[in-house]
Amino acid sequence: MKSNQLTKVLAIVLIIGVAAGCKQKPSATFELKGKLTNITDGKIVLSGTMEEGDKTDTVLIKNGEFVFTTEITEGAQYKLEIAGSDGYPMYFYAENTQMALTGRADSLYMCKITGGTINEDEQTFNDGMQKIYEKFSKEYQLDSLFARYSRTKNEGLRKEIDSIDAIMTPVFDKYETDFIKQHPASYYSAILLSYKAEGQSAKELEESLKQLDPKLDDFAVVEDIRQMIEDKKTTDVNLDAFTSNAPDVDYAVDKSYSGSAHTDIVYLAALPNDDICTLKKDGVVSILDAKGAKTGGFKTTLKATPTAMAVDKATGNIYILGTLNKTKEVKQRGKTYKIDEPQGVECLVYDAKGTEIKKIALAEPKTATGAKVIDNKLLVADFNSKKVFIYNLETGKMESAIKDLRACCRILDFGINNKNEILVANLGAFRVQAFDYTGKIKYAFGKRGQGLNDFHGCCNPVNVASLTSGAIVTVEKDPTRIKVYSKSGAKQIAGIQELVKGCAYIPMTSDSKNNLYLASAKSGIVKCSITQSK
Repeated sequence: MKSNQLTKVLAIVLIIGVAAGCKQKPSATFELKGKLTNITDGKIVLSGTMEEGDKTDTVLIKNGEFVFTTEITEGAQYKLEIAGSDGYPMYFYAENTQMALTGRADSLYMCKITGGTINEDEQTFNDGMQKIYEKFSKEYQLDSLFARYSRTKNEGLRKEIDSIDAIMTPVFDKYETDFIKQHPASYYSAILLSYKAEGQSAKELEESLKQLDPKLDDFAVVEDIRQMIEDKKTTDVNLDAFTSNAPDVDYAVDKSYSGSAHTDIVYLAALPNDDICTLKKDGVVSILDAKGAKTGGFKTTLKATPTAMAVDKATGNIYILGTLNKTKEVKQRGKTYKIDEPQGVECLVYDAKGTEIKKIALAEPKTATGAKVIDNKLLVADFNSKKVFIYNLETGKMESAIKDLRACCRILDFGINNKNEILVANLGAFRVQAFDYTGKIKYAFGKRGQGLNDFHGCCNPVNVASLTSGAIVTVEKDPTRIKVYSKSGAKQIAGIQELVKGCAYIPMTSDSKNNLYLASAKSGIVKCSITQSK
């Protein structure tokens, strides 16, 4: 996943110096010796971050010192955490060599780690990124600009930041491409290429892979890229492959719709009678008619933070989901911040009048960023695990899951088409992917780019829906683009203003008449209606 370039480089600035490398005598095993201050005894945990089931190990800290010794199949990213600590973990690349870590236990993420060629190359790359950022920062006074925007949230300042980002992004992209070309045998180059891979087509990815030294061919990261190429060859389709029978439609914003009063909405869903159900961040549910007038509603008893909602079209029951968070304090550069850490999901079921019917225990997801009910199944998107879980509606038992998604910006949502396929807005991959109920992928489309058929920005689309005709609607943020894919390809709906600022989710739903409803936290609900069908 690639983030917004300014955000990406700011993150590098924060961690610069953390992974400084120095050459050590190679060893047959991975060895990490640590020496920490501000701690005497305790436990420290080492765990992999790349795949489920990665190696996890725990050792004792004695007098501030610890040693991990194990064999690693190949270099990979790992993280270190002090057991029982709420502080940020330390991320680094482990490989079969001698490595050392020094620093403070209460700011583990800022510790200095030495040893390992992957960390060396990452540091070289980060140093170059930082130099580019410092050049632009001096020219455009970025630190001052960010501080003023953070304080005032002024729209003019945000647009100024966006315009600078548009200038910087090609420079950072070129630096990244040049680094790979100049370091073809570097394992870290393969890692960078894997980050770029999701936004490329199979043909583009094949050309990119040729830049790497063949000696990297047998490493898992390169094998994953090759597998991604083959997957894209079999699943990526032209748009006309699944929208060829969908009639072309023209949409226009319905200016008569009274949606401006309905703000702070986190999720939308359509009821069987085509009324629209809204979920606000305070847990209030409202029911709106086709003109935007409120006809009903209720306040949920949800203890969690409301995040998603689904309507069972067969019964009219409304499923409200929320993310249970634990607030913890973290220290960064001498300042203390409070952050929410997801702990699980709460799910309550109501009838249309607001009477609570039942609760459903969902064991797996830590967050609920999207939800749908169909065919006696409850589907829940979980940004935290990058999965969509599929549950039996009656028993609450998980039947399957869609895995290995590339969510970002704490966003992950999906739609259901008229073939009962799950359309995932896999925004970190810049694609829409269709899956069956077993979690098997059927097809996909999209890549990163500025064209109408592409998905732009740091990661898009953030939402997807299917019309009754088979046409597909996608939603992009920053800037907002709502596109309808039919037999003639993609067509952007005109007249829609910016719905969100920065990396933020845009709620969307459609009714049986194919009216589209989109929510803006500050501007309310926008309704788009078909003006012409061909």
